[in-house]
Amino acid sequence: MSNQFSSNFRGCNRNQFDIQSLFVLICFVSTWLIIYLKTDDELSKAIFIQNSLIATWTVVYSIRIFFPHSPKYNLSLIILRCTVTILNGSAMLMMIFYEDFGLCLFLVLSLLLSKSIFIAGPTLCPKTCSFIEWLLISMGCSGFFLSINLHWWSCFDEIINRPILTHDYVVICECLLLFGLIVSILQIVPWSTTIKPTTQFYISLITIFSIVFLPQAYFFVNENPFLWLFNYILEKPHRLYLLSFWLIVSIMSLLIISLHLRITENLNIKHEQTIIRKYFHFLAIIVYTSGILFDTHLLTMCSVAFIVLLLLLECMKIKNIAPLGDIIRNAWSMYQNEKDTGQIMVSHLFLIIGLSYPVWIADDSKRLAQLSGVISVGIGDSAASIIGSKIGIRKWPGTKRTLEGSLAGLIAQFGFIASLWYLDIIPYSQCDLLFVSLGLLFTTQIEAYSHDIDNLTLPISLFPFLYTC
Repeated sequence: MSNQFSSNFRGCNRNQFDIQSLFVLICFVSTWLIIYLKTDDELSKAIFIQNSLIATWTVVYSIRIFFPHSPKYNLSLIILRCTVTILNGSAMLMMIFYEDFGLCLFLVLSLLLSKSIFIAGPTLCPKTCSFIEWLLISMGCSGFFLSINLHWWSCFDEIINRPILTHDYVVICECLLLFGLIVSILQIVPWSTTIKPTTQFYISLITIFSIVFLPQAYFFVNENPFLWLFNYILEKPHRLYLLSFWLIVSIMSLLIISLHLRITENLNIKHEQTIIRKYFHFLAIIVYTSGILFDTHLLTMCSVAFIVLLLLLECMKIKNIAPLGDIIRNAWSMYQNEKDTGQIMVSHLFLIIGLSYPVWIADDSKRLAQLSGVISVGIGDSAASIIGSKIGIRKWPGTKRTLEGSLAGLIAQFGFIASLWYLDIIPYSQCDLLFVSLGLLFTTQIEAYSHDIDNLTLPISLFPFLYTC
């Protein structure tokens, strides 16, 4: 059964949980510890404890699944599993001793949710993600579950004894994301064969929006969420200008891509998917950099809305929902990544999540950390891919990545950060230079050897270094 389950992951077993995956996992878990130590935020502390418990369980699980068995190995594994169980139990008991039973209960439920997603996800969507990608998805979803429940129940002091601070735009984003996730899950889970997929999609869309998003959003902001959104946009004049700028840039990018495809088709030149995908990377650089510099709250709301839109469009593509199913399938086929081997195309979703994740969890005093996704994916990975595919000759041992591409990515990232320092957009110190250098070198090494989708793993790897600055 273990071999059958492991075959549902993308890639071969020997690459599922290597040293690169372990580094990414350590970066993801340590991020929340660093945030808690710097901000003393109770939600960050709860998510760190949750991710630590999930990570320890997963490391043991991966050893059992992906590594060879022997009597000596089995004894070591039993000792390791007992140690992990004791540590996990001790952490949960510590929460109870803090007399915060509500938080402890939500931690337990989030752990169960994470394990369920990690097991059910590869089974329902085989070959879609690798081992570490499914792990990050399960940890992210359980952290989201923990966050939205703590925000909900913190309104009742008798349940949660700790101050959980938030903003209206955050809970609106959580409600919207919850709506998108539930609708997407309902498309994966089989319904009655008598109900057509199109009918199933629109019924779930309208029902979940009416009974999940609207009541929750109204409860949190205490007014009609659409009226709240209208007032929120008009609250600051620059938000209309920023939205207009993003719209114009997006339209221009689509026109440039269409023109590029038409020229290559007329000249009988085979267009390179790598180049086409990088157009969207450069579009993301413009949108996210301007959003981070001028209004991260608006950028957060737009990024969540775009992720929900991509989830719904992906559901329409898979189920061939009229009237857009075929159109989406034909349009997205040209942007498909070589790692999009499953039924669900995840590289574009991971791109938006990777760019948005640093913005979501870092406050405005950490501008450089908020730019982790832009720097690692938008700048570094794009430069490495383009230069590597054009002039790359020397390859890293055991990989398809080239030394020339990695060097170009490293120089491009450092040049981008140096320009931010030079223009005094980001404050500079010698300590910052040390952590930035370490982070860029570490991320370059991850990019060179990782078998996972860079859009997700690179921002996670770079973020803790830049947040420490």
